[in-house]
Amino acid sequence: MTLQDDDTPALAQATRRAPAAGALAPSAEALAPHPSAPLPEVGPPLGAGVRRALGRTGIDVFPLVLGTAGFQTLPDPREATALLDRYAQAGGNAIQVAEAEGDPAPDLVGGWIRGRGLDGELVVAARVSAAVGAANDADRILQAVERVIARLTVSRIDVLVLDLSRSVPGPAALEETLAVAERILQAGLARSIGARGLAGPGLIEARVLASAGYPRIDVVDVAYGLGARAPFEETVAPIALPQKVAAVTSLAVPRGLLEAPARARGVRRVVGGRSRLRRALDAAAVEAGTTAAGVALAWALAQPGVAAAAVDVVVPRHVDELAAALAVDLNRAQVSRLDRAAAR
Repeated sequence: MTLQDDDTPALAQATRRAPAAGALAPSAEALAPHPSAPLPEVGPPLGAGVRRALGRTGIDVFPLVLGTAGFQTLPDPREATALLDRYAQAGGNAIQVAEAEGDPAPDLVGGWIRGRGLDGELVVAARVSAAVGAANDADRILQAVERVIARLTVSRIDVLVLDLSRSVPGPAALEETLAVAERILQAGLARSIGARGLAGPGLIEARVLASAGYPRIDVVDVAYGLGARAPFEETVAPIALPQKVAAVTSLAVPRGLLEAPARARGVRRVVGGRSRLRRALDAAAVEAGTTAAGVALAWALAQPGVAAAAVDVVVPRHVDELAAALAVDLNRAQVSRLDRAAAR
């Protein structure tokens, strides 16, 4: 997406005013923009070159994935359009949605994609419930995928995240889910498969099933950040890293660090204003010239195996804040202080 600066220099505006009665008409040279006028901005935004490989999927993404869980708090659909525009202007190319009843995000994102003509130019990740156990679960999952594609007005989903958090544990249930994933891939409805709610043992089972011909899980959607470290570091990362499974964290910026608008309700704070971790984040933010949320994002993206972070944003200025934080490189002392604060 190209940004265009349409502001006209004040001097050039003055030369375009109608001449007073009896005055000479301005010459063509006088009507030309002043040589010192700023040039219009052309070309892609600076962030368009900031990309990370999403594991073995062959997909490259902006490290800041725009989460849309907060879109249901927006009273006006135009606010979602403005937010999506700001994200694209920052160089973003990856959006995460969920197929859930009552969630307006897929429709809002779909309207924006259609209006901007962006089908095929964005990386769309969609979570779909993949609980199995009943006879018609395979058809239900397929219908959910088709439904979210229609709502998004895209030809296919780039990363289909199968939400297994409510699925019956065990190899049989996982095999049934991956059999459905195979049908989805063969139908051209998705490019790659990800999973949510799959711990270390499940990843091992998935790898064994992949060696038998089932689709490979290449992305894990996991809650991970300074406010929630143990599950990923202890059970997921030891398996995901050797298999080159990319992690997309949904809790890189702990809840409470991004100021929510007054109308947003039910926002649970994970990092409070007086906690030891919050104080460490604030101190590092001053040193790094960013915000506490920016420091948390930079820390998460520096961790092994983390390809990107999906952050639910509902305020356009937060897009600017987090996109700028992608350039933050925390030093060893800062990381050490943050680690100690998070461990207590």
